[in-house]
Amino acid sequence: MLQFRPEYCIAASAAMLILLIMFFMKRNYGMRSNRIFFLMLIDCFLAAMINISTFYVISFPERYPLWFCYACNEVYLFLYNAMAVLLLLYIDSKTRIASIKKLMRGICMAIALFDALIIFTTHWTKLVVFYDENLVYTHGPMMRSLYVTAFMSVAIATAIFNAKHKMFNLYQVLSIDLFVVGVFASVIFQLGHREYVISNFVCAMVLFFIYTAFENQAYYLHGDTLCYNRRAFIKTVDLLRFKKEEYMLAIIRVADFENIRHSLGKMGVDDLSERIAERVCRKFGKSAYYIDLDCFAVSRSVSVGAGVSKKEIESCFEEQYLLQLGDDEVPIRIEPDLCFVRVNDTDISGSEMVELIQKLPEHYSEYSSAVLYADELIKPIRREKEVLRLIDKAIRNRGFVVYYQPILDVEVGSFTCAEALIRLKDEEAGLVGPEEFIPVAEKNGRIHEIGDYVFRDVCRFIRENEILSRGVNYIEINLSPEQCNRVELANQLITVAMEYGIDFRQINLEITETAEMRGQGVRNMNRLINNLHDRGVTFSLDDFGSGFAAIDYLIKLPVDIVKIDKGILWQAMNDEPSMKILKNTIRMIKEVGKKIVVEGIETREMADLLIRNGCDYLQGYLYSRPVPEEEYLEFLSRSEEYLEAL
Repeated sequence: MLQFRPEYCIAASAAMLILLIMFFMKRNYGMRSNRIFFLMLIDCFLAAMINISTFYVISFPERYPLWFCYACNEVYLFLYNAMAVLLLLYIDSKTRIASIKKLMRGICMAIALFDALIIFTTHWTKLVVFYDENLVYTHGPMMRSLYVTAFMSVAIATAIFNAKHKMFNLYQVLSIDLFVVGVFASVIFQLGHREYVISNFVCAMVLFFIYTAFENQAYYLHGDTLCYNRRAFIKTVDLLRFKKEEYMLAIIRVADFENIRHSLGKMGVDDLSERIAERVCRKFGKSAYYIDLDCFAVSRSVSVGAGVSKKEIESCFEEQYLLQLGDDEVPIRIEPDLCFVRVNDTDISGSEMVELIQKLPEHYSEYSSAVLYADELIKPIRREKEVLRLIDKAIRNRGFVVYYQPILDVEVGSFTCAEALIRLKDEEAGLVGPEEFIPVAEKNGRIHEIGDYVFRDVCRFIRENEILSRGVNYIEINLSPEQCNRVELANQLITVAMEYGIDFRQINLEITETAEMRGQGVRNMNRLINNLHDRGVTFSLDDFGSGFAAIDYLIKLPVDIVKIDKGILWQAMNDEPSMKILKNTIRMIKEVGKKIVVEGIETREMADLLIRNGCDYLQGYLYSRPVPEEEYLEFLSRSEEYLEAL
């Protein structure tokens, strides 16, 4: 009779016991994959333990009741095959392919039921294993089906994992590959060495690799603390979203953080962040999350009022924090800024919630304990993402359209120039205005591609329609401050203009005064203007007087034309003080030798006022809205008749 050797199963049991102790000693972030991994540990441990008993009942069946012999074998076989099914469930939970989730659960359920049916009926059917009349342990005709179902589970798991392997690091990929190779190798080895049952030991060893690769809880903790980090927060919100649960978030920010960062330095701020995390975690346990150096979140039930949460949070900051800076212990008192967000829209994902939190600081001074609603706050974030999607689509498919708005030359009495204005037209979303998509493009690094598109399209328009022959001297093209920071911009514009054979005097570049255009930005702008001035390109300072350092830019930038913001004109039509500001602004610009464009002209009264005060160019709906190039060309052909009618 074959004598089985239980040493490898004893070693597997000991290894699994150690791993289970490690699993419980560390703080575990509760996820579906985490719970499945725990079942894998229990399954491997029990399979190894029961297999030890199985060795003895197989070797000495006459010493035990026959039902006990069958029971040991059946339970072991089921637990051993269950490892493959659990691996499939584990991989499914890690890859998170929503479209196949129900299918995978159905496959796992079917395999488990099939295995259970043929294994736990083998006492009567003799299909898997049985003891013959001499009590010799024998494999039945369906024994191979267990290998088939196990291999099927492992093969499907491997295919799913490989389809999403880019989600994981090299060590994680190797740990799964090692599991698959190890199981197959152990089965092949045992076919020739039946007395050495090493499969449980191999599974135990590989589970150590999976544990360190996937279940290392430091992955979800902030620094050396027990406070969950942003990664855990995202997964928690996603889980609440899946469960369709309402909840409230208390968002905690460190007041005056920039000054604290400047005073403490990087190491001091890192230490402070961990000390705050420790206190918040000690107070709120698994509901506390680190979001950023100066930001923490606490998940609360909607039944807990904001007032109660506010008192509990403030208690975490009552005592000073002692920071270790070099050899010194430095005490520091922190004031928390609080904001409460109630989540009723259960469709908000974890990553969306992090974005929402990062955009919240503006609300702290206004709301100290009032509750904001996430479903309202998330709308502009989602709209920005949608607009960005439309921008990317338009860049790929050339979905932008350039409109032209005629500008009246007062001295000549005709429309000798126009402003090029970009529009985004989408078949599904319709027309998206520049006031919406331009800021999104600037924020997300798409403005350069849009600017290049506009400049090239305007050059094409000038060449194809010979606008000089139609009385148009130049076209104004807007440049964003981001574009002007590109060192190669001047050469790029020159290259495109020469490609289309455009006289550089037919181009006027509008630059917008912004809060960001300071220091190096002004120097970059000066370099750009000087480079292109030599070629004959003229420049306009757009939106003059809209709120930033307009006079400073007027002095520092050698622009040719100044475009007065329409807000100044509209306000001047309503009150006398604003009218004086408008007139003095016009006088000041004229005295420094610049020409003036005023935009926003909507009535004849506005036009007459500006003409009397010496403005050079007028632009607005009184003459024409921005129109597509075909309509603009048609407008030029009948512009004299139109001016006579005015």
